[in-house]
Amino acid sequence: MTDNNAKRRSRIPRSYWGYLALMVVSLMLFSCYAFLCKDTLVSFDLKKMSIAKYAVSDTLKQDTLKTIDTLVAEEPVKDSTLSPTDSTGKVHFLLIGDSMNEYLRIRLNDYCIANGYDMYCVIWYGATTKQYGTSDTIAYFIKKHEPTYVLLTIGSNELFVRDIIEKRTDYVKHIVKQLGRTPFVWVGPPNWKDDTGINEMIVTNVGESRYFESKKLKYDRYKDGAHPTRESASMWMDSIAVYLSRDAHSPIEMTPPEQKYNKVPHTTILQMVRE
Repeated sequence: MTDNNAKRRSRIPRSYWGYLALMVVSLMLFSCYAFLCKDTLVSFDLKKMSIAKYAVSDTLKQDTLKTIDTLVAEEPVKDSTLSPTDSTGKVHFLLIGDSMNEYLRIRLNDYCIANGYDMYCVIWYGATTKQYGTSDTIAYFIKKHEPTYVLLTIGSNELFVRDIIEKRTDYVKHIVKQLGRTPFVWVGPPNWKDDTGINEMIVTNVGESRYFESKKLKYDRYKDGAHPTRESASMWMDSIAVYLSRDAHSPIEMTPPEQKYNKVPHTTILQMVRE
C-alpha cells in the first residue's frame, strides 16, 4: 500500500506536460519567426564596452565634433552643414533606445517606405542613460549602419530616479558626444506620472530643437500602465514626424504614408548582461 502511494505521489501531473508542450510550441514558433523574418535579428547579449573601444577618431572625426556647449546653443539659422541625407540625397534613420521602440519602429518604417528612406532599429530592453552613457554602444551602431539621422528613445526607465540631474547628466553628455555631427532628435519618455527631472536633464543638454517632449501627449496604454498601445504608439510617431518636418534643428521631409505597411524594420535586440 505504501509503495502504491509513493508511485502516485511521484507521478507528474498531466497539466505539467500540457504546459511543457505549450512552451515547446511557443519556442518553435518564435524560432521560426526569428530565422524566417529578414527584418529582425536574433537577440544577443551585449557585453559592456569600454569608452575607448570605439574611439571617435575612427569614424567620428575629432575635428567634426562640437562641444556640448556649442551643440546646445540655439542658432537663429538652421545649420545647413548638418545634412539629414548622404551624398546621394538618401536618408538613413537609426532609431535606438529602449522598449518604447517596439511599436514606434513599425510606424517610423511606414514613413520611411512612403518617403523612400532606409532605417535600422536597436532595442535595448531595460536600458537607461546609464547603460548607453557608460558604453560606446551608440558609436558602434553609428559606425555599423552609417545613419544620416538618429532618433534616440532613452529615458522611460528612469522617470523616478532620485537626484537624476546630478547623477546622470554626464551620461547624457557622453551619449551626445558619440553622435558627433549626425543630425538627431531625442524623443522624450511618454510620462505616465510626473518624473524627477529626466525631461529637464535631457532638454538642457540637447536643446529644444533636438528634443521632442513626449509627455505632453495623451496615450492609451497596456496593462503595465507605461507602454502605449500599438495604435497609440502609431499616433505618437505621427506627432514626432510633424516635429521632424517643422521644428527640428535639422528638418526633414516626413510625408505621411497613405497606408500602414505593418512591416518590422531591420532590428537589433540587446539584452542586459549580469555583471
